[in-house]
Amino acid sequence: MHTKYSGFGQYKAIKFPESTSRPEDVVDIARKLGLRVLCVTDHNSIKGGLKAREYAKRYDDIEVVVGAEMMTSQGEVIALFIEEDIPKGLTAVDTIERIRAQNGLAIAPHPFSRHVCALGLRVDELDIDALETINGGHLDGYANAAAKKHAESGRWAVVGGSDAHSLGQLGCAHTAFPGETAEDFRKAILAKTTTAQGKAFSIEKSVQWSVQVVLQADILMMKSFFGMLESDDPDDPLIKKINTMKGHVKLGALISSMIFLAPPIPFLTSITGLSVMKRLNDPKNAPGYSLCEEHH
Repeated sequence: MHTKYSGFGQYKAIKFPESTSRPEDVVDIARKLGLRVLCVTDHNSIKGGLKAREYAKRYDDIEVVVGAEMMTSQGEVIALFIEEDIPKGLTAVDTIERIRAQNGLAIAPHPFSRHVCALGLRVDELDIDALETINGGHLDGYANAAAKKHAESGRWAVVGGSDAHSLGQLGCAHTAFPGETAEDFRKAILAKTTTAQGKAFSIEKSVQWSVQVVLQADILMMKSFFGMLESDDPDDPLIKKINTMKGHVKLGALISSMIFLAPPIPFLTSITGLSVMKRLNDPKNAPGYSLCEEHH
């Protein structure tokens, strides 16, 4: 699960928050869904995980595993059970060594994706604990199937992850394991007794995420125009970003977002994105390795 500390993504000239979800809200939704263990894996940062874990301490029905989805020079690697940030941009080998130094676990997310930076067949050469065989964000049908096929060797544990960037996507794909604690989850990965369950989220959830991100950003920008933009956290990435924007840039962003929110544009952009995803991940168009360099 991603929180607002997951930074900003970019598609061509458009920059956007990866998530606007507060860590506290993520924990609350996870509890409503009945999840006993929640992994928070923001991009290249454990800040959201630390905040979610601290908030979850008041409850006895959920535990938070602190992690990060690390961008390496060869594809993304998820670090679980870590307590310190790891620099992005290292090689996959160096990243995994730093995960091991913290007694953490290394997971290969969406290992055969072509529309995000993935490890591909490099997983065969790396000290990976588990392959993500169901990724909630891959609606294409190809990338998850390739991961499931590759995991049939039994070399790795298998996990499912919602890869949720909005609250409504949380839990669509998940990992089942013997027990109900974070330590049980850890032991199950090491013992390869986990199972990946669930499925990719629907196109409607994708639309929901894009609309939510735009609306939340608009609300914050409107508050900034009237001097009402405040936060208890000086490191809040959304507020920091908005505070660096000049007035005419904010106004232009608000006008652009109003155009985007007009039906049926959110649906059309999501459908177009899905079409691109399917084309990129179709085995007829993609070799069996990651072209991570294409994403930089």
